Amino acid sequence: PAPSTPLISLAITKILAETLERNNMPGEICSLVCGRADIGSAMAKDPNVNLLSFTGSTAVGRKVGAVVQERFGKLLLELGGNNALVVMDDADVEMVVRSVLFAAV
Repeated sequence: PAPSTPLISLAITKILAETLERNNMPGEICSLVCGRADIGSAMAKDPNVNLLSFTGSTAVGRKVGAVVQERFGKLLLELGGNNALVVMDDADVEMVVRSVLFAAV
């Protein structure tokens, strides 16, 4: 992610790695790379990156998508900056509020 990305990205990556390791899989299967456009561009072009996930603006997502599609790569895009949150009626509301605030940091 970009340097301004919330700390939740780092926390989730750590949780996923620990979960993978507890299930006898290498934690490195799930990785996170922080950087600017030069890093993102290199990853989008690299055929060794089997799946690229990008979260950001629609304008940049279009560019990333075009580069990955050129090499017939797989891509996940979350664009526009309006992340939805679904809260079930049986949810622990206090935990939801804490989680949302943590994700926004």
